[in-house]
Amino acid sequence: MDFIMVKTSGFISTNTYIFEKNGMTYVVDPGYGISKYLKDEKVNVLLTHGHYDHISGLPELNVNEVYISEEDSEMLHDPNKNFSFLFGKDFVFRGKVKNIDEYFSTIESPGHTIGSRIIIVDDVIFTGDTVFCNTIGRSDLGGSKELMNETVKNLNKLFSKLDENMLILPGHENICKISDLFRINPFFKRGLV
Repeated sequence: MDFIMVKTSGFISTNTYIFEKNGMTYVVDPGYGISKYLKDEKVNVLLTHGHYDHISGLPELNVNEVYISEEDSEMLHDPNKNFSFLFGKDFVFRGKVKNIDEYFSTIESPGHTIGSRIIIVDDVIFTGDTVFCNTIGRSDLGGSKELMNETVKNLNKLFSKLDENMLILPGHENICKISDLFRINPFFKRGLV
């Protein structure tokens, strides 16, 4: 699948991904500043989780549909839960959302947030802030260390069954292949947290 990655959300440097499928433009985790890359076309938005740096670009887009897990959907409407207050903002998304699990291939991956999702589209895996190429996400911003530990164990098994050339597209830092993940990420080298 063809996609582009752009950096959004200023110094936080969130990876936002843009791709087209069946004539529709999709945006994954739009941080603020996304409007530099998209003009007025209607887009569907896929959210791996509800933290501010991954949702703050929503007002800049001409949104058709927004998809997020049921567990994290309340984060879109609560500045205390999406942590926008840490940035001096009071972010609330007033649009309707749909349950991402009903429309896309997802993997429940609680830990970074309770409703974190990994989204698989064709040959790419959007991991949000659950898995990075060289580490895993933090669990102290509305998540759970215990759930993250369980998620990583489950992902070790799942990823080992997938094509090693599938791309891991994380919410920050670099893109890598599954084979790279098992080579450089200590949480996947050992299969333990």
